[in-house]
Amino acid sequence: MIVGSYNVTVDAQGRLIVPSDWAEALGERVVVIRDLSPSGEHFLTALPMEAYQSYISDFAHNPASDPRSHDLSRKLLQYACDCKIDQKKRRISIASSSLQYAGIETSAVLTANIRSSYSVFEIWAPEALERSNAEFDEWQYQEALKKNADEVKGIK
Repeated sequence: MIVGSYNVTVDAQGRLIVPSDWAEALGERVVVIRDLSPSGEHFLTALPMEAYQSYISDFAHNPASDPRSHDLSRKLLQYACDCKIDQKKRRISIASSSLQYAGIETSAVLTANIRSSYSVFEIWAPEALERSNAEFDEWQYQEALKKNADEVKGIK
């Protein structure tokens, strides 16, 4: 599992360093997708290949006649970037169009998250992450933790 967050630089070729423990935990490849926060901020999410395949298979259950599902699944595949993690240098290269989507220029914040029980990391422009975090205050955080705990208790 990966935890924490890191400030990293992005070079002119769109490469950024992945923390060594994260690179080891994630394996050789991640798929970077475009993402959108509840507050409307654009960012990127890097998923291990298994997590991406699980994420995509969720869309296989949607009817092909549903235009919103069709458009969403196309965009998830169209803008996805299969990135090899250079284990020696611990870096990945991200398409410039994806970096532009997220507003990332020369610096980024990598922050750990979970998606469908897989460890993933998000790639944010520092200012966008600050704005998104400001939208989610401490009270909402505590309420969300309580709701999640109540839901987990109900599953048992």
